[in-house]
Amino acid sequence: MEPSLGLVEAFVRVVERQSFGKAAQELQLTPSAVSRQVKLLEEALGVQLLSRTTRAMSLTETGRAFFAECQAALDQIRHARETARRAMKEPRGTLKISVPIAFGRSYVVPHVAAFLTRFPEIQIELTLTDRFVDVVADGLSMAIRIGRLPDSRLLSRKLLSNHRILVASPAFLATHSPINELDDLKRLDCLALTINRDGEMWRVVGPGGERSIRPQGRARADSGDAIRRLAIDGVGVAFLSKVNVVAAIRSGKLVQILPQWTGRETGVFAVFPPPRPVNPSVDAFVKFLASSWEGDG
Repeated sequence: MEPSLGLVEAFVRVVERQSFGKAAQELQLTPSAVSRQVKLLEEALGVQLLSRTTRAMSLTETGRAFFAECQAALDQIRHARETARRAMKEPRGTLKISVPIAFGRSYVVPHVAAFLTRFPEIQIELTLTDRFVDVVADGLSMAIRIGRLPDSRLLSRKLLSNHRILVASPAFLATHSPINELDDLKRLDCLALTINRDGEMWRVVGPGGERSIRPQGRARADSGDAIRRLAIDGVGVAFLSKVNVVAAIRSGKLVQILPQWTGRETGVFAVFPPPRPVNPSVDAFVKFLASSWEGDG
């Protein structure tokens, strides 16, 4: 039978303190219980480690060698425990983060340098992709998602409010008749985002409730960033997250059309795997981004 770590620790404490009583006090046990643990250790090893008399205690030759090895090993274990405890209190280590392409370029990448300066013990591995990632299976520290959150296994924090809006470029609008009603979109080139169902079927809410539109046009793409670029270039009407087009609207590259019709209110969320407490590095990054985005929601 292999001796347990608890038996080894009891033996090392007794030798370090040269007393069963003092060792028992530190281990929150009775002296007799500690004595039994040392005896069990000797029986498991098949050797005598301590020579005992009513007045004194000393290590056998075998016990001296065993003590030296065990003391070094326990010191390493204690150091490992302290490192693990610090890791759960201090932001450090590698953050593996997945974010949508367009949102990542506009909202995340510009803040990474400042975050790394603020937290020198953290490293970041950033993946920009519009595909739906499995945070747990892909071994990610966190992901940023725009829209609905179907995976209830994950913890989440809302970072920004958001909804989809209809946009087109000034050049596109100048060469087409006015767009006053939803049905006007049926005669126009619309840009479909093919990576998910929401892109293939536009669901808008406005006067009279919810309506669904299947976008038809000559250009489609599996990237929100590509759809935004095509809209800016005048290829067609797009239905994109407001957070991803607000800068283009402010600069005049895009114009919101039919503002009375928008997607349902959703949001931008940080999602991360359980259990609690949340990794302090993840917590630090989420709070840093939220602070940096104040006023953007």
